Amino acid sequence: MTALRLHAITVADAPYDPPTDDGKGKTRGPKLIPFRDLCAVVSEQSTFVLNETSAELVDQHRAIVDAVFRGATVLPAPVGVVFRAPDVLKRWMELHYVSLSGALEFVDDRAVARVHVVRSDGPTENLEAGSDLASAAAESLRALRRHAVAAVPLRLEEVTGLALSSAFLVERSGWKAFLNAADEQQSAHHLLKFTVSGPWAPYDFVHMQFGG
Repeated sequence: MTALRLHAITVADAPYDPPTDDGKGKTRGPKLIPFRDLCAVVSEQSTFVLNETSAELVDQHRAIVDAVFRGATVLPAPVGVVFRAPDVLKRWMELHYVSLSGALEFVDDRAVARVHVVRSDGPTENLEAGSDLASAAAESLRALRRHAVAAVPLRLEEVTGLALSSAFLVERSGWKAFLNAADEQQSAHHLLKFTVSGPWAPYDFVHMQFGG
């Protein structure tokens, strides 16, 4: 029996057509498993096994999630989650229906910006170290938090434990304002370098639960 690799949960009847590669040079669309007003985006694999995570699998997974994200609200699943059969997947969706629906509502019409802060110059080994860097970065990231719905730290300065990088969940309508705020922080801190990327799907704000 063919197993199912879960890529994302989205809303049913959403306008998207995400591509995927079967690993043999053939491209086919993922299979969609509906449950009530939700929809699981999956691709088939021949056996019910956890494949070792590789760069190729990660790239394939992200390509599918990002394609869905371009046309619909999406909850990205971790890479490599496999269900034995559609009925098992549907039972999991039923068990977590309230949480999944609430999470989709929370990220709806919102996107993620990732902001990384380093020194603008100096020895390579010191670009991400130092209490002065950490203090200035933390101040800037707190300022950017005012332009976002939520934020989570991604990378910490090793001595102080203060964030040097964060992910911000931003209203799509406020995306330009967030970028302008990041530019203002760059102008105010000439000794720092700010790198902003996105819009991303909400990878950093989704934590799915899977029973053992």
